[in-house]
Amino acid sequence: MRRLISRGPDNERGAIGVIVALAMVALLGCVAITVDVGAMYAERAQLQSGADSAALAIAQQCSTNPVSCAATTSTRAATARATAQAYANANSNDLESNVDTPDFPTAASVHVSVTSRDAATDAGALALMFAPVLGIDSTTVAAEATARWGNPAAGPAMLPLAFAPCVFNLSGSIQILSRHGDSGGTVCDSTSPSGQLLPGGFGWLDDPTGRCFTRVDVVVNSRMSSDTGASLPSNCASVLSRYKDRTLLVPVYEEKGGSGSGGWYKIRGWAAFTLLGWNFPGNSYNNQAYADAKCKGSCKGLIGRFVRFVSLDERFTMSATAPNLGSSLVTLTH
Repeated sequence: MRRLISRGPDNERGAIGVIVALAMVALLGCVAITVDVGAMYAERAQLQSGADSAALAIAQQCSTNPVSCAATTSTRAATARATAQAYANANSNDLESNVDTPDFPTAASVHVSVTSRDAATDAGALALMFAPVLGIDSTTVAAEATARWGNPAAGPAMLPLAFAPCVFNLSGSIQILSRHGDSGGTVCDSTSPSGQLLPGGFGWLDDPTGRCFTRVDVVVNSRMSSDTGASLPSNCASVLSRYKDRTLLVPVYEEKGGSGSGGWYKIRGWAAFTLLGWNFPGNSYNNQAYADAKCKGSCKGLIGRFVRFVSLDERFTMSATAPNLGSSLVTLTH
């Protein structure tokens, strides 16, 4: 009996090899997409960090020293580019990046563009590992950021206090901001026999939530109710502890009126205050540490100094109409 053996035609021999070869090309293509695209995303993340930090740094410089950003175009451009290059490089894993000369879209904003740079070859493109199989040897990765600066307008008063204009002093001296016009504090004109600047008031703003927090908007500039309590409001002890030896933005009023529970303040603007100590009933810190600013006994208030300060607090908004009390705000706009 004959056995029947079925064989394919000779021209099908080697088909498996062709299929494997094609599959390898597809596989290498997938590897290229996975590895090289991942590298591109990583590069872009570094460039974005560099662009963000560079834009913020230049905005801080301009906010702190407006003259430097109002200088001649060439001087401003050279300074801004040097700053941008330093921050962009510092945020790159290989410490190399290309930076265009930053431009200033408005008088209070800066735009930074950063692109990839290969530290090994000094090429302005990112060398790819597997994509050359597909005919793509390199690619340029870019990122950009815009930052602006101005005076704070609306934001959270983490200590719901309204400070008198007469205590606002940017000389840098350490002072006591008395909450009751009592001994040791800055002397201000008072309409109250007890020494309070607002009869029946102690500078605290109404805090209906009991979180030691209130929101202030100097552009709206509406009357803000006074809290009549002399002691620390609820939860303010923990806020004081959190901000000790730190700088925070505080509201300074321009008008006051009424008395007791009917008292009110109209806030003029935001000032920066470095909190160095305080003294309240049952709660004190560094209240006798400074020779010319001791607050003890019946003295109730904060110890510290007003300073020039640039804040990056994203909870604040800025406005061109907000007054400059030494504090400024810098933010990314992208």
